[in-house]
Amino acid sequence: MTTEGRAHDMEMPAASKPRPTKFIVGGFIIVAVVVYLIVSSLGGSTAYYLTVAELRAKGPAAVGQKVRVSGVVDGATIQYDQQNLILRFDIVDNSGRLSVVYHGPRPDMFQDQAEAVVEGKLNADGVFEASNLLLKCPSKYEAAATATASPR
Repeated sequence: MTTEGRAHDMEMPAASKPRPTKFIVGGFIIVAVVVYLIVSSLGGSTAYYLTVAELRAKGPAAVGQKVRVSGVVDGATIQYDQQNLILRFDIVDNSGRLSVVYHGPRPDMFQDQAEAVVEGKLNADGVFEASNLLLKCPSKYEAAATATASPR
């Protein structure tokens, strides 16, 4: 054997060897950053989902908390100021009524008996200041199911 054949068998100097600890630390930092970004993005979008009764039961503790409340729109209470884009209405459920103020355009499907989900904060005066207003789409199958269920 020649010395040339043994040159490639020689170990690399310690300074040029890749160190696995660098990769482990780098991987850990990347995973930590990804986890932090996921947790921080979820934290801002979470809101508790309450019924009108649950919101009222919290009393003064509910004031100023970001929550979601679901109910049916009472058509007799709808007031819309088109100039200032202020929509006032009440939502009701089996347990109570909640007055809501929403600043923004009136949704197309907003009408009497529409199922609404409002997200926002309860003011000290008991009026719910909605930052988001979502309407549940009526199912095209509900009418067909009721029609087939009725006796002929």
